[in-house]
Amino acid sequence: MNGAMAAFALGDMFVKLASADQSAGQIIALTSASAFVLFAVWERQLGGRLFRRDALNPVLLIRTAGEVIGSIGIVMALALAPLASVAALGQAQPLAVTLGAALFLGETVGWRRWLAVGLGFLGVLTILRPGLGDFDPNLLWVLLYIFGLAARDLASRLIPSGVSTQFAVAWAMLPMAFAGAAMLPFQGGWYPVDALGLFYLIGVTLSAAAALWMITTALRMGEVSSVAPFRYTRIIFALVISYVVFAEVPDIYTWAGAALSVGAGRYAFFRERQRSAKA
Repeated sequence: MNGAMAAFALGDMFVKLASADQSAGQIIALTSASAFVLFAVWERQLGGRLFRRDALNPVLLIRTAGEVIGSIGIVMALALAPLASVAALGQAQPLAVTLGAALFLGETVGWRRWLAVGLGFLGVLTILRPGLGDFDPNLLWVLLYIFGLAARDLASRLIPSGVSTQFAVAWAMLPMAFAGAAMLPFQGGWYPVDALGLFYLIGVTLSAAAALWMITTALRMGEVSSVAPFRYTRIIFALVISYVVFAEVPDIYTWAGAALSVGAGRYAFFRERQRSAKA
């Protein structure tokens, strides 16, 4: 999980660099198509068949839809908003998983964890500051990311044991490539890609591929209540990158909101582990 968070933060950096000369749709289309080829070849090397009925499993379809929605949200946010603010706001995503597990998977959530979820989303409002003069509407794209990735992670818990991680990721990448291509006409069409732009795209592809494989493996193999809290290392990697590469320094509201979301999320996972130990 730590490795996945470092790779995601690195991928965010490459997305933001690439978005200076390319549209979000183009970045999504090219990197997703490349990632699909990587995971498809990997699946074939392990003796698996890519085209089989497992691709139509409802759990995989939900996971794929969440991946597409979340990826569009994060790429759009990174293209339009500061990396530090996007990273801080994204810390509410594990709390959305807790909320989704209670609503859709029937997991028992006590009042303490409901309070933690409420405090976490108070942190979201602190970062967004709706109604105030410094409200950045571009950060609303992060909410789409939170919703989509929560759906992806919940579905990842239910992937049948006979379906490999690379198979699941490959079938998420292919629809995402088509979604990115469908965005192109609305974002100025095709933009030429120079050598530096190609380097950024390769960086996005490799970072995302590594991160997706690691996070899916972590969620499938590790105890969720043990590995999920380590998601919060992503903000450490992201804040270091945002300062070193983009000279971004979060304001006090962003720090406060991130602290609320991270603290609430950590407490929610702590309570989950306590409940699991008693069971």
